Amino acid sequence: MEPIEKIINFVEKINKNVGKASCYLIFAFMFLMVYEVVARYFFKSPTIWVHETCGYIFAAYIALTGGWVLLEKGHVAVDIVYQFFPEKGKILADIAVSIVALLMFSVLFWQGYKFVWHAFSTNQHSHTLFGPLLWPVKMMLPAGALFFLLQILVDLGKSILQFKKRRVQ
Repeated sequence: MEPIEKIINFVEKINKNVGKASCYLIFAFMFLMVYEVVARYFFKSPTIWVHETCGYIFAAYIALTGGWVLLEKGHVAVDIVYQFFPEKGKILADIAVSIVALLMFSVLFWQGYKFVWHAFSTNQHSHTLFGPLLWPVKMMLPAGALFFLLQILVDLGKSILQFKKRRVQ
């Protein structure tokens, strides 16, 4: 196995494990929402923290599963034109899309990092009665972008390897 293939397998394993682990966040989300409904309607004691916490849990769920969804090719693909490309054209299109996505998610990671650093350095809290620290939830943006970036790099590497194989044949 080539070193590049080892790196590809390693990144894919990370994204698969992070994605699958993050899927369990939806159960925490559901449990908290049920807890809120029971507390509110049966015990007449609503919480001040459940809705905000659920929003943060859902943000983490969305951010951390993106790389895994990309790995599994689960994002929406509009291939009206793509399906008519020859095999070499499809590979070149995949490379071009990966490069554009790489640029976009690099900016998202960089801006997300600045966003988190500001929240951390200023000890930023939510402006609600509950008022939790915001940097942990804001950290999900650059973390999710990083997992997405790693998967984009893997997809780009696979496309380049595929292009080289077709060239040799």
